Amino acid sequence: MIDLSAALTDPEMGFTAFTVQRYLYRRQNGQSIPSVQVLQASGCVHPGAPEMLQLLPEEDRHEEYIEVYTEFPLSLGEDDGGVTYSTPDRILWNGSAWRVVKVRDWSGFGYVQALAVRMHE
Repeated sequence: MIDLSAALTDPEMGFTAFTVQRYLYRRQNGQSIPSVQVLQASGCVHPGAPEMLQLLPEEDRHEEYIEVYTEFPLSLGEDDGGVTYSTPDRILWNGSAWRVVKVRDWSGFGYVQALAVRMHE
């Protein structure tokens, strides 16, 4: 396989730094107690291409979205019914917050592809 990870640091390909907020929750006495990890990441960020719309969940297809190509392991969140769970990662980039809605693991080629929709808070 061809390792494409070197392209993720090329400024001509859209290389940029961004922040990832990962919200973790712990269930305790019927309540969810939140905590947040603030992580630094980098990769290529591009406006969403029209042909990628079909990969978005139906309810997010009307939202503005970005495509992110990174080595950082972005997450859609996890909830196995245990004591802890997490929600989808938030990407802080270009003055906006974006919620990860799709992650495609292309680690065999050296990257992860994610689609994220703009959050309106």
